[in-house]
Amino acid sequence: MFLNFLARRLLFQVFVLFGVLVITFLISHVVPGDPALLLAGPRASPEVVAKIRSDLGLDRPLYRQFLIYVLGLVRGDLGTSVLTRRPVARDIAERFPATFELVTLAMLLVAIVGIFFGVVSAVYKERWVDQVTRVLGIAGASMPIFWLGLLALYLFYTWLGWVPGGGRIASNIDPPTRITGLYVIDSVLTRNWPALRSSLEHLILPVFVLSFASVASILRLTRACMLEVLNQDYIRSAQAKGLPQRRIIFIHALRNALLPTITVLGVTYGELLQGAVVTETLFSWPGMARYAVSSMTYLDYPAIMALTLVSAVIYTLINLLVDVLYGAIDPRVRYD
Repeated sequence: MFLNFLARRLLFQVFVLFGVLVITFLISHVVPGDPALLLAGPRASPEVVAKIRSDLGLDRPLYRQFLIYVLGLVRGDLGTSVLTRRPVARDIAERFPATFELVTLAMLLVAIVGIFFGVVSAVYKERWVDQVTRVLGIAGASMPIFWLGLLALYLFYTWLGWVPGGGRIASNIDPPTRITGLYVIDSVLTRNWPALRSSLEHLILPVFVLSFASVASILRLTRACMLEVLNQDYIRSAQAKGLPQRRIIFIHALRNALLPTITVLGVTYGELLQGAVVTETLFSWPGMARYAVSSMTYLDYPAIMALTLVSAVIYTLINLLVDVLYGAIDPRVRYD
C-alpha cells in the first residue's frame, strides 16, 4: 500500500516538474533583455552580437529551443552557461554541496531548537521561560536577515573575534579530499581534523543567521499547537491515571502537535534556500545562491532554468518526505 502511494506521488511529481520547466522556460524567454548583448558588451558590433546569439541558439524558434533543451535534459545535459561558458551541470555540482550543507544544518537547528523551546514554552506557560522565548520569537520574526547578519559579523567576528568572518574554510587549510562535496562529512571520512574544525567554525555564523527567523516561527507554532493539545480531554485522562509528566508531554502531546509543525518545516526548507541568497553574499559562501544572482543578472537562460528545476526537485522531495512522516507520526493517516 505504501509503495503504491509512493509510486503515485512520484508520477505526480513528474508532471509538476514538467509544468515548472515549461513555465520557467517561457518566463525566462519573454523578459526584456538580450543575453547575447550583455555577454558581448555595450560596444560590440551588431555582427558580433548576432554571432553570439547564433552560437547560443537564441535565433531559433522558441518551440525548437524548448525541444532541444528537453532532449538535452533526458541525456543529463542542462546546457552551457552563458556566463561561465561551462556546462551548467558542472557549475551546479561544484556549488550545490556548499548550499546544501549550509541549509541542511540550518534546518536541523530550526527543527531541534524551535520544537524544543516551543514545547518548553507551552509547558511553562506564563513563566519566565515562556516570556523569554516569546520575546526571542518576536525578535526573530521582525529582524531582517541582512541586518542580523551585519550585527553578527560585527559582534562575533570584528569585535570579539570568536568566529571566522566568511568562506567555507580557512585560507591556510586545504579543503578535504572531495567525496561528497560537503566539507564536514568529507573531513570526517578522510580524518582531516583541522579541516573539520575550520569548516565547523565557518558554519557557525551563517547557520545562526540563516536559521534565526525560522526558529522563531517554528517556536511560536509549536507552542500554539502544544497549548491546544495540552487542553484536550485525553491529556487530562493521562494525568489522572498518574502517567509520568515527561511521557505525557513527549509521547502523547507532542506527537499529536507535530503534524502542523512538520508541514511548516517542509515549507521552511524552501524559505531557507531563498534566504541563503543574502546569507551567502554576507559570508562569501560559494554556493548556488550567489550563482543564481549572477545568472539572473546576465540573463543566463540555461543556468536559470537548471537552478529552478533543481529547486523544484528539492521542494517536491521535501513535500513527499512530509507526507511520509505524517503516517509515521499519526497512525490515523493511511496511504490507501
